[in-house]
This record gives sequence, C-alpha cells and structure tokens, in this order.
Amino acid sequence: MSSRLFCGLLLALCILPATASASDPSPYLSAELRHIAGSTYLRGTTRRIDSIIRKCAQSVPGCPTSFPRSSLYFRLPPGIHYQSHETYAPLSPVTCSVTAMPDDSEHLACTGGGLGTGIYNVGQLVLTVVVANNAPLGPGRIVLGVDDSLPEESGTLAECIGDSFPNYCTEMTGTIDVAPAPDLYIDRVNHNPLVFQPDDVTSRVRVSVGNRGNAPTTGTHLQVHLPPGFQWQLATTSTGGFSMTCSKSGSWDNTGETVTCSGGALAANVYFEASLGIRPRDNMEVPGPLPVLASVNGGLDADTAVLMACASDSSPAHCAWHEVSTWIACARSRDSGIFCDGFDVQVPVGLQGTEDVLID
Repeated sequence: MSSRLFCGLLLALCILPATASASDPSPYLSAELRHIAGSTYLRGTTRRIDSIIRKCAQSVPGCPTSFPRSSLYFRLPPGIHYQSHETYAPLSPVTCSVTAMPDDSEHLACTGGGLGTGIYNVGQLVLTVVVANNAPLGPGRIVLGVDDSLPEESGTLAECIGDSFPNYCTEMTGTIDVAPAPDLYIDRVNHNPLVFQPDDVTSRVRVSVGNRGNAPTTGTHLQVHLPPGFQWQLATTSTGGFSMTCSKSGSWDNTGETVTCSGGALAANVYFEASLGIRPRDNMEVPGPLPVLASVNGGLDADTAVLMACASDSSPAHCAWHEVSTWIACARSRDSGIFCDGFDVQVPVGLQGTEDVLID
C-alpha cells in the first residue's frame, strides 16, 4: 500500500463523525423533585414523590416549539421501591419500567407525551413508593434526570447520578427512619396476701401492663395462666381505667385456668393494672411456690402462641413469670385439730429467710 493511499484512508477515518452510544439530553429541559408530606420515609409505609419536567420559555433563544416525548429517569435508594404513578396532560399516558441495580437501588424509566407551548410546557409525574420494613436507616438519595429520548437510547440518568448540576438533572435526600410502633410490656406481677390459703377470696394476682412505644396498639390482650388450685373469680376482677372483657379457659382442678382479658387500643405511654380475683382451693399444691405465667400482645386477637412461647422463655418484656407461696393449715384437713402438732412450724417455700413464721 502506498503511503499516499494510507494517508488518504487515515484522513477519511479522522473526519468520520463519531457514533454516540446515547442521545445527549436537551439543555432546554429542566427537572424538579419534591417530597410530598415531608422528607422522612418511615419503614413499612407508602409515600409519594412529586416530579416535574419543564420546557424552556419560547423567549429563550433556540428553544424548540415542542418535544416529541417526555422521559423521566429516577434513581430510588435501597429500600424504597416503585409501586405506581399518576400523571396528567401533556404527559398522559405514561409507561414506566423498573430495573433493580446491584446496590439494591432501583432505576425507573417513565416515558409519556411531549411538551409544547402554553400550559403544556410542563408535565407532572407523581410516584407512589413503598418503604421496605428492612430499608436501610439514614439518608437516601433520590435522583431525577429528564430528556426527550427513548429510554434505551438515553444515558441521562447515569450522567445525573454522577453530576446533578445540569438543569436536566436534580436530586434530593430523604431520611429513612423507623416507623412509630407500639411496644407492649409487663412491668411487674405481684400478689396479695403474701401467702394464698384455701377459700381466702381476698386473694389477688396483679399484672401491670404498659405501652412504652410511640404509637397506639390496634388491640391489647393479656393472658394469665394460673396453676391448678387457683380458681379465677370474675366478680372480683378489675382492669383499672382500661376497659377490657375477661374470660377463662381450662379447669382450676386439673390443668389450671387461663384468663384472657382483651381491650381496644392502648395509647403510647399509657399503663394499667389488671387485678385478677382468685379463690385458692384445697387441691392446690403446698407448700408452694406455684407459678403464674403472663403474656401480653397487640393486634386483633389474643395469641395463644405468645403465651406458649413465654412458657418456654419468660425473659422477653411481654412475658412474666411469677411465683405465689401457698399454705394449708393442718387442721383444715381434719375433723378436729387434735391430730395436729401445734408446735410444728410450717414455712412456705419462697419465704425462707423472712421473720414471719406461720405456725399451725
């Protein structure tokens, strides 16, 4: 090949126009983003994001009269997911497609009608997004880029992610936070008198329940399992100033009774005490202590699985394990007390070390 021919070919290659891999965004389009209802995005909630694509004014030199289409490209941060959209003329109808990215963010491409003059020089697209229950807490960057290209021909979003300064790019930051939630717990369980004796109808088991969360419950359900020999008394049961309906299941003389008290919403930072009336019976085990198990849960119904889980592990705050000392006088089981040694000392288990000594 002659040097002249080689130079000619090289010159031809040099003057060939470069082929762009993506259409350049128009400087005559601008993008806007706005949080609807604040910049805090709570886990487990649905939120809306307002976006605007705007055409230049006709007084701007070189401003086109119209654009063939409007394309809006979003980068949603990890944990915030596109659900739906709504729009109006001139964009309507709009078609959106989502691409999941390796960093768990989402890229959303939405294309609709083009902008024109007058009232049609601006288009609005409102996104509805869902904040995942496990969305990463902290700041989340939302990026928007706009152009008049088809999504498959556009590199606008990639450019805007790298630099949101051009007028066809914009960004804003939302804060992902934990949603308000109730937090039911059992503060304490106690009983009186100190020792339960048969047919002492003044006996009470008291359970203090509170909501230390920052939102009300949808319902409040207290379950208390009583040992065999403790017979629950509805007539002497109260739940303080919090209205509840109580019922029981099981048998006091066999497996023991489970008392369930259900009420409505318990507001945040509100507490109440449920006082269960108890009639100790002769078949209760002596000396004690006998276990009382309690659990509390929210929701629509009392959850027996919660009580069963507390039986296996009572350490969670919504569980409580409490022990009640018991005693039956020797003479109670005899026709006459002459068969009982009046000098025998009976100390119920759980009271050792105290100065109070019960003597038959």
